[in-house]
Amino acid sequence: MRVYDAKNIKRYDKLAEKRRRVWFLKILFFIGSAVALAGLSLYLLFFSGLLDIKNVFITGLDQVDQSEFEAELDAHLGSKWMSYIESQKNLIFFNSNKFKAEALAFFPEIKEISINKNIPHSLNVNVVERNVAGIWCFAPSTGCKYFDEEGNLWGEAAKSTGFLILNIDDLRRDIDRIDTKLLRSMMFISDYLKKINISISNFMIPEDFIGDLRVTTSRGYDLLLSVGPDTTGQLEVLGILLAQKQNDPDFKPQYIDLRINGRVYYK
Repeated sequence: MRVYDAKNIKRYDKLAEKRRRVWFLKILFFIGSAVALAGLSLYLLFFSGLLDIKNVFITGLDQVDQSEFEAELDAHLGSKWMSYIESQKNLIFFNSNKFKAEALAFFPEIKEISINKNIPHSLNVNVVERNVAGIWCFAPSTGCKYFDEEGNLWGEAAKSTGFLILNIDDLRRDIDRIDTKLLRSMMFISDYLKKINISISNFMIPEDFIGDLRVTTSRGYDLLLSVGPDTTGQLEVLGILLAQKQNDPDFKPQYIDLRINGRVYYK
């Protein structure tokens, strides 16, 4: 049978209580330090202005209205995290990829955007716009839009006159997108004709299109072509005809029909 000394029991209780109190104070100290450090970090990052975006430099805008682009950027900078903190105004936390996605969706005439951050306060935004290849006019209900050589459409365009910009009159019904294969064929025809000093102002795609195109040229006559494997052959035949007729003052056709392989008809 063991005998316990009541004095020793009391002394051990006081020692354990002291240890618990010290441990508790340490926990409070670490929690307080963590909260203070978090608060200080939050203040320095988002409220002190230490890393705020203050200078924005935008280059490359031509087709896009700069004030509209800046408004889109300002809306992104003003977005709030947890409805309180404007985290996107901080240069480090600015989400470049998210802004790029937003801007490319809002401005289809932009091809790509690159963003560089220069600490502590500068944001450099470089915009690369799409090159206008021409104006594509669909059925009247859809209207005309700009397009590039990749077949991307954007904006509202007025039909152009002259030979500075290519016009496509697409008379097919219920069409509101570009057939990229057909576009490549038309761009090939346009580039080929430029090599023999013929400019094009207009391609006309008929309503009952099965491969035939009507092309308005700078020579005062139209060309009738069929799109397919022998398009190159048709253009070569045209080159031979024009070489033969270059000194003929009476050669003033209304149109030249190249659709039958190896033959040329003109009126």
